[in-house]
Amino acid sequence: MEAPITPICKISALGLLVAALLGGTAHAKRSNGADGLNQYVEARLAESVYEPAVAAAIYAETLKEQPGNLLVASKAYVKAIEAGDFDLALKAVRSLDLRGEIDAEMPLLLFADAFAENDFKTAATATVELEALGNFGFLSPLFNAWLATAAGKSPLIELTIAKKSKTASYYHREQLILHSLARGKDADVSQLIDALVEENEARMAPVRVIAARHFLAKRDIERAIQILSRERTGPEAKMLKDIRSGNIKKLAQKVDAEVGVGFLFQRLASDLRAQRAYFLALVSAQAATRAYPDSDYGHLILGEAYGDSQNNISARFEYRKIPYDSAYALQAISMEIASYVDDKDYAGGKDRLDEIIARDPGAPELKMLMGQLLQLSGDHKSAAAIIEQAIDLAEKRNFAKPLLANYWLSLGAAQEQAGLWPAGLESLKKANDLQPNSASILNYLGYAQLERRENTAAAIDAIRKAHKIRSSSPAITDSLGWAYYIIGEHDKAVNYLERARAGEPQDPTINEHLGDAYWAVGRKYEARYAWKSAKLFADVEDMQRLAAKIDLGLQAELVSP
Repeated sequence: MEAPITPICKISALGLLVAALLGGTAHAKRSNGADGLNQYVEARLAESVYEPAVAAAIYAETLKEQPGNLLVASKAYVKAIEAGDFDLALKAVRSLDLRGEIDAEMPLLLFADAFAENDFKTAATATVELEALGNFGFLSPLFNAWLATAAGKSPLIELTIAKKSKTASYYHREQLILHSLARGKDADVSQLIDALVEENEARMAPVRVIAARHFLAKRDIERAIQILSRERTGPEAKMLKDIRSGNIKKLAQKVDAEVGVGFLFQRLASDLRAQRAYFLALVSAQAATRAYPDSDYGHLILGEAYGDSQNNISARFEYRKIPYDSAYALQAISMEIASYVDDKDYAGGKDRLDEIIARDPGAPELKMLMGQLLQLSGDHKSAAAIIEQAIDLAEKRNFAKPLLANYWLSLGAAQEQAGLWPAGLESLKKANDLQPNSASILNYLGYAQLERRENTAAAIDAIRKAHKIRSSSPAITDSLGWAYYIIGEHDKAVNYLERARAGEPQDPTINEHLGDAYWAVGRKYEARYAWKSAKLFADVEDMQRLAAKIDLGLQAELVSP
């Protein structure tokens, strides 16, 4: 976030700023310069308090008055993307493009808009510019392939070019599948689709959903069910359940060029988010909705991109566009409630979820989500009560054992945090019975007992099993290190706790555990350093104990819980 502009006293600096705003020399008319400066200051103030829509509106007005101003055009572009004003972003990009100041990602917007208008000639020009600018040039043959398919021509030449590119080849298989489906050549990619089902990768879930919807539209229900049969992700499981209950008409959709181009943008946005390139992800997600405005998955991706940009209001607006009969409905609701949690607006999240539950009171997933929300708000007792309701509903619907295990884990966690022990222990054991090789369940089961210094041998055994399954987890490594501390094997404790801290250097629990272990082996300076690190990020209730350790050293009553 940029700081607000402060008044500039030096005439030379003011003159330069006015000149930049006007796109000319500092000898422009004084009244115009003052107006431009005032608008710029207002926009920057709006930015400083994170009001992108206000800033974008001001930049839009200024750009209208000064279309050749590169500074204003650049600012307008950024704020338009943040605010979700695609038309303003497009106007700014065109202004920059005319003056040769276009950035590498900007042709994505030009392509999306031209494609949406069926202006394939302009879209093709955008792919040329995209390739010339470098960073996103690998997408050019993929976009050109869709222009070919949209025009009824073969995309194979462009797809072959894409396959030769190290980056573009990453998208080649899914793109080949979608092109074949769009061209009515389903049989050509039957084996590729079977491979997606067999591999059962979460990344390919959206492709499986698109393919299943395509076969539903062709009334091949059996093929759609087979594609979704592994239920690898929530959307796939929900769609399969809806198909089996007869809800087919709303799910059916043939693949065409609009679906293909939209998904290519959506995939790009998702990958950019994974790389934490959040602004570029937002650009791609908005381009996706311009090219393919009716995509539920597109609204989900755009909502997530807004969330990454701390624009939770716009994120919630996108999530609410996804209908309840969509495969992505439950995921969208979950993300919407998460956005309220991110804003620490637990009451707002509860009101919204109450509204949704009222429409479908028998949905275990919604009850579970409410329980998790209540847990995060600190109302663990109420959370436990509603999670019990979720489990009862889920068991009546014969939910799969792994999913039921997660429900019992959540119940055990809520009960444990609410002080409902040993009921919490029994719930955790039930979770472990349902899914005996889950690292998360084993770790929680072991650590909860370890905290209470009960059933120590069984607790440590559970944590050892968890660590064997997932040794890369800092949290589980911390649990094992702390287990060794409790049974007096302090050198082993230090070894594992140092590994845990290397994975999560700012985690207060890990740092406090490590400080206690350092003290036990005589490394007192390092112990105090670790406790100070823990205190930086600790909860309020832990700070007093950490402060006492730093001042007095480790005493029996100050050992970490």
